[in-house]
Amino acid sequence: MLKRFAYIGAVLLFAFFLLASCSKEEERIPVLTLPSTMVSSSGGEQTLSVAAESSWKLSVDYLEGGSGWITTSAASGNGFESVTVTVAANETDSPRKAKLRLDTRAHSVNLEITQSANVSHSFPSWMMELPSPQDNDDLMFFIHDMKGGTYVDMATSGTRNWSFYWDSKNYVSIWVAYPLNAGLLEGNYGRYDIFIDDPILTDLKLKQPYLTGGSYGGGWTRGHQIPSADRQKAASNKSTFYATNMTPQQYDFNGEIWASLESKVRTYAKNCDTLYVCTGCDIRSPLGYTGDKSGVSVAIPSAYFKALLRRKGNDWSAVGYYLPHTKDISKNSFQNYSMSIEALEKKTGLDFFANLPAFLGKDKAAAIEGADPNSTLINW
Repeated sequence: MLKRFAYIGAVLLFAFFLLASCSKEEERIPVLTLPSTMVSSSGGEQTLSVAAESSWKLSVDYLEGGSGWITTSAASGNGFESVTVTVAANETDSPRKAKLRLDTRAHSVNLEITQSANVSHSFPSWMMELPSPQDNDDLMFFIHDMKGGTYVDMATSGTRNWSFYWDSKNYVSIWVAYPLNAGLLEGNYGRYDIFIDDPILTDLKLKQPYLTGGSYGGGWTRGHQIPSADRQKAASNKSTFYATNMTPQQYDFNGEIWASLESKVRTYAKNCDTLYVCTGCDIRSPLGYTGDKSGVSVAIPSAYFKALLRRKGNDWSAVGYYLPHTKDISKNSFQNYSMSIEALEKKTGLDFFANLPAFLGKDKAAAIEGADPNSTLINW
């Protein structure tokens, strides 16, 4: 009799586990939905939609940038519910990541959140080529090392390569900044000539134009901001073909007056200790949008600019260029578009060489930025 009851008990227990196993298999994978997984440095609240078929627990796993900066209005629930997710302001100069994790009896799902750095704290004071940061949550600042990855510091990364101010709404860098001198121009690598994604944005899961298979579409070419010829070592040249260095340019503008100015800038750099370059595009009133081949809608700049700060010994000088984005200007007429840095700032709304006053004093920096370009260029 005891054996019979033991047998029946074993059968019932097996049936229970079998049914439990089947119910788990039949439960569909829950879904987490958040309006945006890319959060600005100022933080804020969003509503997380939870779609589940059973009870669940919600937790936060911090991946980068410390812990405790995300809170949720509920840590558990049942079925379909809404949860308020609050992200604290990021006061640091580095982006940070975390993931929301939802566990049910049968499944575990994750939703990764990335928060941008506080740009007001992320512009190094020793980089002479940098403008001032802008109060715009769509803009993000990054620096490349000479291998094309993220620059950390001199001890870790060696010489900096180029930095960029990425507009995550219009999918272009509004400027790229970098040092240039005879040493950085050494080499004869040529052109990598394969247009690729920027690994910095890839790691952050940020969208960027896909340009490997072709240009933007609509007849617009892939125009460099830091020229390929400005970095002639293999790894550093490869980075000049990142999507973050590209803008949609009119073909003849790119190959004519823009190329002539780029060549002239290299001549300037060879005749001084260091030339600090900030080159960018004006998209405040874009010519339109393109990107039917690149996967995103990219703003077409109405103009391009270069701000140049020259150091030779203890002598500092500066000049700016602002070129309308059109093919209807002659190849060698770029000097007609030269101006003082002060005038360029009025044209663009940017504050160039923001670290110069602290280094030389406000009065001297103002004199350099206000100098007549014709008088300045005689000595270049």
